[in-house]
This record gives sequence, C-alpha cells and structure tokens, in this order.
Amino acid sequence: MEELDLHYVKEDPDLGIPSEGILCRDMEDIVSRISKVKNTVEKINLDNQSALTEIPDILGECKLLEELNISHTKIKSIPDYIFTLPALRSISCCCSDLTNFPMGLIKAANLEVLHLRINNDWTVPKNIFSMPELKVLFIDLYSSTIPDDLGTPNKLEVLSFFLKYDDSTVPELLSSFKDLPSLNKVSIYDPFHRKRKTFDLLKAAKILSTCPNLETLKITGLAVGSGHQGLASLTGLKNLELRHLQVEGKIFDSIANLNNLEKLDILGSDFKITEIPDIFMNMQQLQGFSFAGNMVLDLPPSIYSLSQLKTLEIGTTGISSLDEKIGSMQNLEKIQIYDNILETLPVSVFSLPNLKILNIEENLFSPNTIRSLRSAVNVLAQKGRKIEFMYEGQGLRHMVKKLRGLKNVENIDPAVYAKHCLNAVYENSYALKYMNVKKLNDSRHYTKVCMAAVRKNCTALENVETGLLSKGHYFYICMEAAKNNEITAHFKLIKSELLADHEFIQVCIMAALHNNRADFLDNINSEAFQSRFKRDVYERICWAAVLHYPQAILKMIKPIAELKEIARKLLKKT
Repeated sequence: MEELDLHYVKEDPDLGIPSEGILCRDMEDIVSRISKVKNTVEKINLDNQSALTEIPDILGECKLLEELNISHTKIKSIPDYIFTLPALRSISCCCSDLTNFPMGLIKAANLEVLHLRINNDWTVPKNIFSMPELKVLFIDLYSSTIPDDLGTPNKLEVLSFFLKYDDSTVPELLSSFKDLPSLNKVSIYDPFHRKRKTFDLLKAAKILSTCPNLETLKITGLAVGSGHQGLASLTGLKNLELRHLQVEGKIFDSIANLNNLEKLDILGSDFKITEIPDIFMNMQQLQGFSFAGNMVLDLPPSIYSLSQLKTLEIGTTGISSLDEKIGSMQNLEKIQIYDNILETLPVSVFSLPNLKILNIEENLFSPNTIRSLRSAVNVLAQKGRKIEFMYEGQGLRHMVKKLRGLKNVENIDPAVYAKHCLNAVYENSYALKYMNVKKLNDSRHYTKVCMAAVRKNCTALENVETGLLSKGHYFYICMEAAKNNEITAHFKLIKSELLADHEFIQVCIMAALHNNRADFLDNINSEAFQSRFKRDVYERICWAAVLHYPQAILKMIKPIAELKEIARKLLKKT
C-alpha cells in the first residue's frame, strides 16, 4: 500500500518525548505533497497536522485512497465528497474544531472503519451509523446527549466508546446495537474516572446478550452498581476485562458461570474485593487471569486446576504464599506476582516447562532468598531454558503490605489497628484504600488517619469515606489537604457541598496561601462558586492567592487595580 505519512508528534520536554514526523509549513505545503502522489496514494496520514485548516480539493482527486486520517487537525468541516471517494474504506476524523456533525457519513456506502469525535455542541442525527459495510466503529464522546437510535450497522464487528465529557451519567450507548450478527468486541472506556459516571450495565448486558458472536467485553472507570449481575447472561464471552469499576455486591458471583472465558482481567481497588471465591473449576478454558488492587489474602484452591493457563498476574494484594500445586500448571508462560507480601516461592515453579517470565517485584523476599532464586534461574539457563526474572523493589511499602496482610482483624484492638493504619499512610497515602474502616469505629481514629494521608499526598482525598466522619471532621481533613502545594491540581477532590460556607472559604484561603500554580483561581472561577458566594469573598481569596503567587493575577476575573499593581511589583522583584 502506497502511503503518504504526514503525521506529527509535538515534542514534550517534560515527558522526554521528542518530536516525530513532519511539520508542514502551511496548506500550500500539504497540497503540494499530496499532488505528487494523488494518482497512486492509497493511505494518507495527517494526524496532528496543525497546518491543515480545511480539506483541500486535491483529496477529491485521490481515487485510489483507501485510508485517511485527519484527526487532531484544525479543520472546521468535512465536505461530503470525502465520504464518497470510490476506494475509501477507513477514516479517522477526531477534530475539536469541527463545528457540525459530518453529514456526509450518510453517503459512506463503502466505509468499513470509522473513528469519530462527537463534540459537545453537536446535533447527532438518528440512524447515522447504518452504513452497510461498517465493521469497526470508534467514538470519542465529548457529549452525553446522543440519540437512542444511532442506526443498525449489520456488519459491525468492533465497537468502542471513549467517554471524554464531565457529566455524571452515560447515555444509552448500546440501544442501537441489538441483534447485530457480527458484533464481536465491545469496549467502553472512561479514561478520566476520578468522577465516576453511572452506567446501566444491566441493560447494556441485556442488549449485548442478543449478539450471538460477542466474545470480548472491556469496561473501564464507570460506576455500575449492581448492574454487573447482567454479565451472567453473556455466556459466549471469551475475553472479559473490568477495570476500576465501582460496584455493589460481589463481582465474582456475576461471572462464576462464564465457562467459555479464555481471558479474565479484574483490576482496580474500587471493586473492594476481600476474597476470590473458589470458582475456577467452571473456567477450565482460561488462558489468562489478571487480578490486582484488592485486599485478598489467599488464592482459591481451584485456581491451580487451570491446566490451560498461560498467564497468571496477581498484583497489589495481601497474598503471602503460593501453593506447590502451581507446578501442575504446565502451560504457564508468565507469572507476574508483584507488589504482594510473598517471602518464598514454591520450588515447583522452576519445574514449569514453558515458563518465560517470572516477576516477583516489590514483595518481601530477603537478599539471601533472591540470591537462591537467581541461582535457580541461572541453572535453568545453562540447560537452555531462559527465564526473564524480575525481582527489584523488595521491602518497598513494608508498612502498607503489613496492613494489607493483617489476618483476624476483628480480634485486633481498634487503637492498635489505628496505629497500623497510621504507619501505613505515613509510608504511602494510598494505604487508605486498604483499611478496614469498620474496624475504626471511633471517628476520631479515622479522622486522624485521613489527615495523615492527605498531609502526605492531597490526592488521598478521593479515598476518604466522608460518611464515616463526625460533623466538622471533614473540614479538618480538607484544611490539612489545602496546605499541600499540589492542591491546585487536585482541588476538585474537595467535596465543597459537604462544607459550610465559612468552612469552604477557609479551605480556599488556606489553599491559596500554599498554591504554587498560576491557574489556582480557575478552581473558584466556576459558575458554582460565583453563584454561592458574593464578590467580596472571591476577592479575599484572590488577595491571598496573588500575594502568595503573583502570577495568579492572570486568572482573576475582573482584577482590581490595586491588586494588579501589587502583583506587578512582586513579579518585578522576582
């Protein structure tokens, strides 16, 4: 396939990413490059080419063009003729500057692959995706307002939604996709899942159960409540990936009878799983199992019956041992048992004939044990069996691991348990996730632990269970978080609705006095803040912010002359 690759990646010094590709000077430069290959080119990639401000007429002359990427450019519209190019079968058009939905899609009779961004202010027509040849559909959704009926693309095989808006609910994304005979893979992602969107998984599963060839389902970053129970109806699934979902009830109960599964991933602490049930005798087709981020202490016996398993990943749990029966899992190729509290490995691990990767990073193995394990790996290497062995970070977050691994917590004195919790959050603020909060039956204990966590890292605010706090204690926690100089980036984690007016004002002033970023005032420039408080309150906080960090004046709404002059003088000194 002849390709004209004009994509561009901008340099990011902070992340160490160099520039890549071609940065065209202007539209004339782009047109010139296309003109030279117009009669033969089959693929054109203009991704992130900021010089592209409109679709050039020359594209209409590319009769052999099969694939076109015009995403992340500056175009404001897409002419209809683009979608009727005779050979075009794939287009990516994720453009923030597009002013209207590209209605020419209705005419895209031959299109097989579509990646589209739906902007916030668009009106999306009904039945728009009823394209007869469409097989792959990726939608970047910046609006929660889309019609229930998006059309019925009968040849659709792959469907992905990327939810990139701020609203708290998810529209009926799947209502149009019932009874699709070829649908094989569905993915729904919320990449910014700090503020959970509510998704009706029960209804979605009911719709997907009518698609006879569905084999893969991936869901990330949503609040599904008890809707996960609908997963039980998807008996044809072979691949199930669930990440960072807020659930009610036990997720494993919903998937226990999915006996066709070949790959199962359950990742993220939001599941709050404390036990993996003994269900794996029903999953004998499983070739990959990944589980991370939950405070389980043991693996169930039936997991060692998975004779087809090739990948076992267990991370960030309280597991302290593996059974010697792991040696019977003869197809294992990758064992990733990282960030647990293991001190030893079963000898039978080294009898696994297909093992290629052994990752025991961030456990509690002693230096002597690591030397013995390395020696065993080297012996196998001399026999022609090379294993990639990863073992760095032993003993990291020791107190957090100790907290995670505590057994019989119900018998521990609450004050002693609170001390364990404090030691853990002193080491790592995210230890809040692993606490048995019911054991901290005195709100003062829980408040003290939360204050220690946010003092270390203000992002710990997202793990504070406010319902367990006595009146006024959440205010103290927010005040402690506001003293962190990273508070600007995480100010939205403060649940202002739980604070009285005078409390929220004090938190804002404290944050302003510790802020180190010019955009701090964006946090109080919101409509919600402006409607809650009068101008004099806003100005008080601005005074604090600007006196502490003069660049903040740039973000003040209608800055007063006196404060502007003070900011100018302070900036001149620096």
